[in-house]
Amino acid sequence: MNAIEKLKNDVDGWYETSSIGQFLSWWKTELKTFVPEKYQERLFPTPINVYLTPDEEGVTVWYQKGVVCEKYSNTEDGQEEWWHQVQHIINQAEGEKVLVHYLLPNEQALIKKIGLPQAAKDNLEEVIGFELDKYVPFSADQVQLGYIVDKSNTDENKILLDLAVIPTQKVTDVIDLCNKKSVMLDVIDVNQNNATSVPRHLGVNLLPADKRKATNYFNLKLNSGLLLLLALLIYFVMYTSLANKQNKIESLAKINAQLQKTSRTSKLLRKELKEVIVSSKFLQNKKQQSPALILLFNEVTAIMPNHTYITRFKVDSDKLEITGLSANANSLVPLLDESSLWFVPQIVGGITIDTRTKKEKFTIKAELKEPQIEAENDSNS
Repeated sequence: MNAIEKLKNDVDGWYETSSIGQFLSWWKTELKTFVPEKYQERLFPTPINVYLTPDEEGVTVWYQKGVVCEKYSNTEDGQEEWWHQVQHIINQAEGEKVLVHYLLPNEQALIKKIGLPQAAKDNLEEVIGFELDKYVPFSADQVQLGYIVDKSNTDENKILLDLAVIPTQKVTDVIDLCNKKSVMLDVIDVNQNNATSVPRHLGVNLLPADKRKATNYFNLKLNSGLLLLLALLIYFVMYTSLANKQNKIESLAKINAQLQKTSRTSKLLRKELKEVIVSSKFLQNKKQQSPALILLFNEVTAIMPNHTYITRFKVDSDKLEITGLSANANSLVPLLDESSLWFVPQIVGGITIDTRTKKEKFTIKAELKEPQIEAENDSNS
């Protein structure tokens, strides 16, 4: 048994006893009942089993496809030789798998039920060969042996086997007979029924390992290769996807950093713009808050009587100062008080007489008023 066969046997053993294998077996059986009979063979193919049973007249060929097993004959008189019948079945199989079994009579074999410890599970053939003399009165080189595990009675401590032993010469005679007739055997088994009844094989394979057909692992290798390729494709797709996402994240991070920098620049520019706007509105606000100089001067000129002269006109922030000569300086305060451009005009520093013109020299100061519209807005707020 090579490494692949050992691994396959271990996997098959685990699969048969696992809940997954039991579920899939049940599911396949139930699913098959829903498929029409004419499509069942295509979807659930089963091998063709050919059983060769020796009798007094020669060899009888039995044909089994599915559960029905019957004698095979492709001629009306049934006189065709058995090896021709086998060849005819193989030719008519049209690519289907054909297994050829040669069933030895039950009386030619020694069948015993034996028990082995679970530790011998991985090397049953070697253990049976070493301990064969405990069960049969023959040595390992005198007989050909085969076994089948009794799974229904096997427990955690022991493995129960149905051991079949047959003289090596009997097996050699069967192989020589089939080789002469160009019939390739797959299995040499034991027929538990008599030669005239429908054969019931034990389930062992007494064909020597070197005479068996080489197991074709093409499908296994192909499926393993496809599975590996699938894993590589999945890894490639996942890696590519992660790489693309990583690249997108990095590009978005760069864009985000650039946008943040642009945002900071924009905030600075907005702040500078606000400062410029405030600075630009300073004079405008100042102008709105204080009457224009030309308006003040025009108002003073219109109010002052003809006997009054202005020698000095000064506007400082929100204060107005008028200096001049007048025939009656005290009469000027009521006149100035009537204007809406200032308020509380009053003479400061006293009134003196100019010696040259004999007129009263005066200085009048007043507070400049806020514009009428802005004052109303402030009161409403």
